[in-house]
Amino acid sequence: MSPSSALADTARVGQGAPPRLELIGLTVEFGATTALADVDIAIAPGEIVGLLGHNGAGKTTLFNVVSGVIPASSGSVLLDGAVLGPVITPAGAAARGITVIHQEPALVPNLTVFDNLFLARPGGTRRELRIRAQEALDRVGSSADLDLPVAALSLGQRQLVDLARGMLGSDMRLLLLDEPTAALGKRETVALHGLIRRLAAEGVAVVYVSHRLPDILDICTRAIVLRGGRLAVDRPTSEFTPATIAEALVPDLREVNLAYSKPGAERIAVPSYGVSARAGEVVGVFGMAGGEQFDLAARLGGADTPILCVLDGTEVEIDSPRTALRRRVHSVPPDRDTDGLLGGQSAIDNVLLPWFGHGVGSSWWVTPRTGGEIYDRARRELNILGPDARAEISQYSGGNRQKHLLARWMYPSPPDVLVMAQPTQGVDVGARLDIVDAVRAAAAAGAAVLVCSAESDEIASMCDRSYVVVGERTTSVPRTPEFNEDLLSALLALAAPTEPTPKAANE
Repeated sequence: MSPSSALADTARVGQGAPPRLELIGLTVEFGATTALADVDIAIAPGEIVGLLGHNGAGKTTLFNVVSGVIPASSGSVLLDGAVLGPVITPAGAAARGITVIHQEPALVPNLTVFDNLFLARPGGTRRELRIRAQEALDRVGSSADLDLPVAALSLGQRQLVDLARGMLGSDMRLLLLDEPTAALGKRETVALHGLIRRLAAEGVAVVYVSHRLPDILDICTRAIVLRGGRLAVDRPTSEFTPATIAEALVPDLREVNLAYSKPGAERIAVPSYGVSARAGEVVGVFGMAGGEQFDLAARLGGADTPILCVLDGTEVEIDSPRTALRRRVHSVPPDRDTDGLLGGQSAIDNVLLPWFGHGVGSSWWVTPRTGGEIYDRARRELNILGPDARAEISQYSGGNRQKHLLARWMYPSPPDVLVMAQPTQGVDVGARLDIVDAVRAAAAAGAAVLVCSAESDEIASMCDRSYVVVGERTTSVPRTPEFNEDLLSALLALAAPTEPTPKAANE
């Protein structure tokens, strides 16, 4: 289905009234980078529309334009037929009934629920405000105490408070949800979906961004897929299958030469997750956003609760980062700027600091001289671009900062096991391909590599095979020509509710 025909189908949903949200030729450019290119979308009142796309597809940019965070380079945004703009602020968008709920609620933890609800909002008497606050909480189904600090609430409760806050400024007309269930349990997800359906029944148009495909198929009547900033697919969710989802989501990348090597002996096994990898293998661990694959990555890095694994045939408990490093298990965290790099330090120090004064290999130490040689090699082999080694890491682009983080755990002391959480997240196509090549080279040198991700294309771009993990359920997916499709099919199958075992006739 072409975007133009999809737009025509969409327009017919709300015959007799203008679409609640309409984007016409929406284009956003950041210098030489085009984040959105000539996007046309129309959404009727009461529709719940899923917005899909891999990292960098343009989903966040679209939300930011509609909510007034950034301006469009060209094109128009209309709300109920009226053009927003040419410049609209977040406050102006909120005043017109546009509410945005982010994955991390925009609340102040040390303030009470009541104070958060009315922070930077026009006042009234305290009694009047408390009545309004309680009505808003009741409407979203929250039982939170108005006088309780937000820090004492669960993430699901905080999201409901954030949603209630969005209802206080004006009548809600458009609700933008960014990964609303990423960190929620099943019960909280069911409750949130119930609320979204009630809001849609009242005429609120909902745009729902999520990597959790079962959630999209559960609640959305229509799904829109962005790929590389362009509208790729727009059709009813009833028409989607794992094959069409995979086809829609896969980015336009060149075919990656995986350069398969012959795997050696089993290097790591984690019985509690049902995951293993041999020397020379790159193995994916795929699951939902915020899923168990990231718990596995954190635990193997020693940053969470201890984990038992088998390393080269010996049972080992990894209970700290020091233990992981001593066992040559190196872990690359998912957030390079928060959990990985040191913002005020130089590029070379970011690669070498953990290793100064520590033995590397069996007979030598990292020194300023040998460290410089290591850094130069990493820079050359990872194709790191930007200023020189002594420049602050913050002066590099996102892709080149990610390469520095990988260099830290790949070059000063080559790992036996390399664990990576979404290693190509938020990087451009060129940097992504450089990273894939470096990861394959690490495997060819004898490392066992685990790539933990919620992005099926990331797994498909570099892995020999994969596991899919949902809750306590794990399945293995071999590499085939339909690898990306198979990953998504397995994810949907594992995420489906299990049928209760029927009782025997004589029970």
